[in-house]
Amino acid sequence: MSRPPPDGVALFGTFDVANYGDLLFPHVAAHLLGTSPDDLRCYSPRGGAPDWEDVVQARAVTAFGRDPPPALCLIGGGNIVHANPTPLADYAGAFPDPRFTYASLWLGASILAARSGAALAWNAPGVPSPLEGAWVRRLRDLALDAADHLCVRDEASRVYLGGSTFDIDVLPDTVLKLGAVWPAATLQDHARAAFESRGMAVPERWIVFHLNDRYIGSGLPAACAVAGRIAASLGAVPVLVAIGPCHRDDTLAREASSLFEGDVLVVDRPRGLKEIAGLIAHARAYVGSSMHGLITALAYRRPGIAIARTRMVKFLGLLEQLGEPDRLQESWEDAERTAATLLQPLAAPLLDRLAAADKLIDGHGARLRRLLTSPPSPSAAKGRATLREAVSSANASFGEWSSLDQAMAEDRAAADDPDRVAQAIAAALRGPAEAALGRRIADALARWPNSLRLALLEAEWLERSGDAASAHARLTALQTQHPNNPWPVVRLVRLLAAQGEFESARALYEARLQTLTLTQALHRELTSAFSPETPPA
Repeated sequence: MSRPPPDGVALFGTFDVANYGDLLFPHVAAHLLGTSPDDLRCYSPRGGAPDWEDVVQARAVTAFGRDPPPALCLIGGGNIVHANPTPLADYAGAFPDPRFTYASLWLGASILAARSGAALAWNAPGVPSPLEGAWVRRLRDLALDAADHLCVRDEASRVYLGGSTFDIDVLPDTVLKLGAVWPAATLQDHARAAFESRGMAVPERWIVFHLNDRYIGSGLPAACAVAGRIAASLGAVPVLVAIGPCHRDDTLAREASSLFEGDVLVVDRPRGLKEIAGLIAHARAYVGSSMHGLITALAYRRPGIAIARTRMVKFLGLLEQLGEPDRLQESWEDAERTAATLLQPLAAPLLDRLAAADKLIDGHGARLRRLLTSPPSPSAAKGRATLREAVSSANASFGEWSSLDQAMAEDRAAADDPDRVAQAIAAALRGPAEAALGRRIADALARWPNSLRLALLEAEWLERSGDAASAHARLTALQTQHPNNPWPVVRLVRLLAAQGEFESARALYEARLQTLTLTQALHRELTSAFSPETPPA
């Protein structure tokens, strides 16, 4: 199998957030292309990668223009084909228009392919719902016309894209090839280390559970009771894995740990992808609300049950292709009622259907490899020219088109500019002070340790997340490090007043700020904070 040329493939997806399934796609795509993940250039809305082993560092989508043009732009996988704002704190402020965050990964990727002269293919991403808005539907049609190969992961996605108009293949999620990427035998040590590193002997058998607060139904204690009974029926030790910490799975796993009787392994901070894959590959079974948890189980021919609402088309879209719709259950109680049947070793008909799915995915990989060496499709090349002209025109049909084109063209370099990183973090701090945001701030400070603005944002995050003592210590250090800058002192006065330490706030203000040339409004705000009963003159 020939390797793609250097810089040959640009892969687009959400590879910069702590979510197991999304982080697998570079490894699977590299396998299909016959290359190494390190040979791909991966692009994500913000760029970077979570602090896990086995992950590929992504670049910000907006950095594309500074890199050598690729031979192929490859979209997906993942549930990324939409133009809806996202609640993920990791992506707050990534684009001026929040609709562009996910749109950058498919509409934006199509524009970048058109601009760079690259071929364009879809790597079986998902479309979660019909696309809303005339601007995105019309631009969708232009983007689909620009692709050399269109492929989505389920029939609903094909319909949502206008499948009757375009030639769109349907292919099972490519992570079903994970067993070929990382054979089960290569993951044994990772599974063993997951237990031993957490102080537990490796049990004879275990079952992996994944909890997501959207699908707990009658409550966490009830879900854990069901999981405990399922584990007991199999004679297996429960293993709780936080497959998607970006969705707060880690917090839920820790809360659940005390609700089990007997031994339980809690993997709330996974070391990496191979640890999760190894635990599932060598488990007796998998039960949970992660689609890629279930896909991993099936990839290693382990039985599994998914717990999610049936209107989540991605679950049924996969399982209907495999002839196994009953593996989707709407509640933990429903899963318990079906466990005796569904958690038996996989039957021969399903093994045959999984083998057929493998062949379909292999065929998709062969087609992608041909795109790297074949002349571009004349119709797709024409479509890319039309797309490029449509979005770059001063008279673009919709304002969003030129705005998205500008967002993709701007070298905002959010990943390389501390001021813009700080600006995005400040925007994110208008929302909840989540752990993911704290990690973003820590990552930014590791790159720019002398940035006062980032340090002040860290103090604000500490205060808002409930750690006022650490915020106080941070601001105290900053006022020493920056004696001529008033802002650490301003923030510390505010913090002291908010903590009810009015006299300390007053003393610090009078000693350090009272005589400075600050705005009158700021002086009024600070003095009112520690003297609310005495309006300032």
